[in-house]
Amino acid sequence: MSTLGRARASAPARRIAARIAARIGPMSATALVAAVVAAAAVPVLIIVWSIVQPSTDVWRQLWETRLPGMLRDTATLLVTVLAGTLVLGTGLAWLVTAYRFPGHRLLGWLLVTPLAIPGYVLGFVWLDTLQEPLGARSVRSIWLCALVLILTLYPYVFLFARAAFREQSQRVVDVARNLGCSRAQTFWRVVLPMARPSLAGGAALVGMEVLTDVGTVRLFNVSTVADGVLRVWFGTGDRNAAAELSVLLIGIAVVLIAVERLARGRAQYTQLGDRQGLEALRLRGAGAASASFTGWGVFTIAVALPLARLITWASEARRTGQTVTVAGDLGFHLLSSLRVAGLATVVCLVLGLLLAAGLQRGRRRDRSAARLATLGYAVPGPVVALGVLIVLAALDRTGWLPDGWLLVGSLVGLVYALAVRFLAVAYQGIEASLAKVSPSVVASARTLGAGRTRVAARIQLPLAAAGIVAAAVLVAIDTLKELPITLLLRPFGTDTLPVWVWQATSESLWVQAAVPSLAIVAVGMLLVATLLWALEHGAEAVS
Repeated sequence: MSTLGRARASAPARRIAARIAARIGPMSATALVAAVVAAAAVPVLIIVWSIVQPSTDVWRQLWETRLPGMLRDTATLLVTVLAGTLVLGTGLAWLVTAYRFPGHRLLGWLLVTPLAIPGYVLGFVWLDTLQEPLGARSVRSIWLCALVLILTLYPYVFLFARAAFREQSQRVVDVARNLGCSRAQTFWRVVLPMARPSLAGGAALVGMEVLTDVGTVRLFNVSTVADGVLRVWFGTGDRNAAAELSVLLIGIAVVLIAVERLARGRAQYTQLGDRQGLEALRLRGAGAASASFTGWGVFTIAVALPLARLITWASEARRTGQTVTVAGDLGFHLLSSLRVAGLATVVCLVLGLLLAAGLQRGRRRDRSAARLATLGYAVPGPVVALGVLIVLAALDRTGWLPDGWLLVGSLVGLVYALAVRFLAVAYQGIEASLAKVSPSVVASARTLGAGRTRVAARIQLPLAAAGIVAAAVLVAIDTLKELPITLLLRPFGTDTLPVWVWQATSESLWVQAAVPSLAIVAVGMLLVATLLWALEHGAEAVS
């Protein structure tokens, strides 16, 4: 047969193969997305299902005792911390972006470091520091608890706001100034509205962290709904009552997500094609001194003074032999924390990559279903732990595992719960990084005959590497500091650093808590440095 004949004969075959591949591709991608969504969403959906047949006696008793106070404290803490982090994070981001003063570049890095300090660590440091001058009763207040959470959570808003400010064009500012706006008016009318989507995203992360927090609020005797779930679970042993109370937290989280969407608004802000960023104003004299005092003052209160106090306590703990617990020494707890955080980070990255790859090849409706996979991040840790416990217990009862093997109380169960909780962090970072890869580059590679797998391995993943590293670091930081899930689901013999801090601070043993706290902060600082490196390299790649 001639070459032309073979080509004509093979053309229908190629068309048929293309149609089959076109059908199998989306179907396989849909199945992949469905598998990831099911694994991540089932524990949360089980908790939601528990409200179908509510226990009226439980709700009546909660309403007559603690529930009104829980709702009031949760709302007060949430609103106060959101307002504080928005003001502090946005103000500091504008300070180091729009002005030049001695130390501004170093401050731009150091102001992110509170991200490495858990709220429960900063909380017990300032609790002991202020207890003598203010009194034990005054210091354990919701307002000091809110201040501690603001100091530990404002870096979320700071990072989002700084990135938004750096992406804006000086040409837009010049137009506003030529129209008669002062520098302050330009900020309020032009710069800040264009950064609104980023600020809303950072505020949403802060809100989720506030709803999740258990260790900090317990230190200051603040009765939130998340803390109430733990108290009901441990105090009464009624898992159903704890599950039903958890639904209330899910409802608050859903409302918070809706408010965040409304805060973004329907207006869309796009940047001009030029890469000329905002021109920074050099401050001199009193202005430079005020800016330096503000930036370094926040860093001193949030990081420097607490670190100095922890080092002093750790030295005392070493002299008095308080660096070992019943479970083991510092090395044992550190290795346990690194093992759990490392495994959870790898699982989140793998699931995030699979989900992102499935959505790229799947149908449009898969994107709506994929939101269920990220539902765990909108749900506090105790709720996730309770849902995962129900799922694992049901699987154990099926008897499909070998004799003596159980998922409840195993390392697999703990890592699974952490993956459910923090998959959204990995997925959002991976998806955002892959979205920045130019479609024309991918199309050119496909035109040259490269398959999807080769394009992903040779083009998309290398170009998105910095963003993927940043996502991995954020997951590692969150899992390293995570307390409720680890406390509730840790297997026997796996005592992490946060558990050590929890056990020591629950008995007001600040000296004992200093050693694991310093270890958490040290590892967290290394992770934050890696995060900043990834963000800087990501900015260079985009530019």
